Amino acid sequence: MTTRTTNEKEVIQEALLILKDHLEPLKFFQFVAACNLGAGDYLEFKDKLFEHETHESLYQKIIEFRKAKEIIDN
Repeated sequence: MTTRTTNEKEVIQEALLILKDHLEPLKFFQFVAACNLGAGDYLEFKDKLFEHETHESLYQKIIEFRKAKEIIDN
């Protein structure tokens, strides 16, 4: 029997990918800041995660996320 071990960095990156898909961008960044994840290897990961995003595209995603949430809540 073999077991696969993951390091802490891999777990954090996987969790951030999940959060990115389920939180609006503003809340995602607030979470990252609150957990002090904005330094070290995270910066490289963040650059890869958002390499095709602009301020405008993130803004549009926030608007779309809020509209979708509003529909679900009503």
